[in-house]
Amino acid sequence: MFAQATDSSSEAELRAAMAERMKANVEGDTEKIASSLADEYLQTDIYGYVQDKTAWLNEYFKPPAELIKAGKFRWETFDEKDVRIRAHGDSAVVIGTLDAKGTGARPDRARHTWVADPSASFSGTLRFTRVYIKRNGKWLLAALHNAVPLPPTAAAK
Repeated sequence: MFAQATDSSSEAELRAAMAERMKANVEGDTEKIASSLADEYLQTDIYGYVQDKTAWLNEYFKPPAELIKAGKFRWETFDEKDVRIRAHGDSAVVIGTLDAKGTGARPDRARHTWVADPSASFSGTLRFTRVYIKRNGKWLLAALHNAVPLPPTAAAK
């Protein structure tokens, strides 16, 4: 966590920005999501595919956001856990776990997007690493890497 008392306000600001972003994700709020990203944003998905801000918004975020607004898709679960923050001045590295479950759409791995499917449900757990930067007093997401955790190994006997 943050080392100095003055940094606790920065952590609180960052956590508030993260909570706003989570809410915007669940609601499919494209404007809030876009404004939470740095212009130079990059994301690496679980398959190693890299998208810049424009590509990620257009390919990955907007399709389910439009389905959410149309009432055809919804997140039943979208919870972050085990979040750890390491601050470095006006930047921070955040790691944690995201548990997500939704109905009404499915990920399309080949096209790195989402497809409407009324009978589909999706659930999974991701480990994430995010890099935030503070610009003009606002925390912005600059980079994100998602990974699927390995299954637990059997204990040695």
